[in-house]
Amino acid sequence: MTKNLPALAFTIFLLSASLWARDPVAWVLNGSGETLSKINLNTGAAMNNVVTVGSDVLCYPNQIVVRDTMAYVVVSGTDEIQLIDLNSETTVAFISLSDGFSPFWMAFLDSRYVYVTGFADNSLAKVDVVSRAVVDYWPVGLSPEGILICNRKAYIGITAFDPMTWQYGQGKVVVFDTKGDSLLMELNVGVNPQYLTGDTAGLIHVVCTGDYWSAFGMIYVLDPAVDAVIDSFATGGFPGNITIGPDNIAYLAAGGWVSDGQVYSYDATTRELLHGAENPIVVDSGCMMVAAYQDTSAFVGTFKDFVTSIDSAGNELARYPVGDGPVHAAFNYLPGDLNGDFVIDISDLVYLVDYMFVDGPPPRYPRWRGNINGVGGIDIIDISDLVYLVDYMFCQGPPPKVGSTWPG
Repeated sequence: MTKNLPALAFTIFLLSASLWARDPVAWVLNGSGETLSKINLNTGAAMNNVVTVGSDVLCYPNQIVVRDTMAYVVVSGTDEIQLIDLNSETTVAFISLSDGFSPFWMAFLDSRYVYVTGFADNSLAKVDVVSRAVVDYWPVGLSPEGILICNRKAYIGITAFDPMTWQYGQGKVVVFDTKGDSLLMELNVGVNPQYLTGDTAGLIHVVCTGDYWSAFGMIYVLDPAVDAVIDSFATGGFPGNITIGPDNIAYLAAGGWVSDGQVYSYDATTRELLHGAENPIVVDSGCMMVAAYQDTSAFVGTFKDFVTSIDSAGNELARYPVGDGPVHAAFNYLPGDLNGDFVIDISDLVYLVDYMFVDGPPPRYPRWRGNINGVGGIDIIDISDLVYLVDYMFCQGPPPKVGSTWPG
């Protein structure tokens, strides 16, 4: 029976057009310019300053997350999360956090709740983006920064930076239970754990930047199945933002302020350092941003106000002029677009059937696109997703929705 489903779907395809399509776009957050830039990856056209970020000047934006047709921006200096409609390219709301919270990073639990770290407040906030209100705050440790959610647990980098002494204490990753909103445990890591991301095997990689003086960059690898550190290795230098692509190559933005900018890279499977402090990938000066794309390239942002696409060897593939000081970027991936062509149509239904019943390939990177009903984690792809997609395509059911988006 299941072997005939692809043939049936193709028959239906003759009567069906694409239901949802868009051009692939990279949305770039310009930290100094306090704006968004928009890069159409089909045409190569870059449009700058399309949306103003922050409710006031000197807002210091840190992060952008794109979900369907909405963008969410962490704005540190004005203590808020900005909601932007990407269709109209207009701000629809600001969600205010407590004064002096200084939000650093956020991670979505599902389509409603997001957790945000407060660097200056030493706390974690839970925000309801539907009602646009803060649910609660919890103390988590001194100067928290990066956060990642996996299996309904939040992993938070505690930098232990003391603003009174300008010294770093013991770096930790705090494990926070989002089911009961309580702290579970602390895991010791290296100096200044700023950013976390996931690899294709489900492990968590923590960037410990060092103290910018005598303690240098380290990567710690955590297994969320047992909540333990399973590996660590040195990169040298002072790496920051991290991204891991579909080929499991990790890229690190590593600054380079005076002359050439630097990107480090390593194999996230073998943990082999490919490019570190001794042999970095050389880019424009002031490299603050890296973002992996579905085709295994990585987008690099520098304070020369360009975003460049590079391959794993460091070869430049494309160059785009953007706004002032790009610090982060996100792509407009579609939930339900399993084959990665930025169109939701019958081919995605066929792709899902093949994956579930005929040992076909998994959903394209990022894998959360296959969790069509937004229920559970990224690996919860089951018959309910198939029913949801069929209902959407042929019975005027609700469109696919974004749930948990780790990794990617």
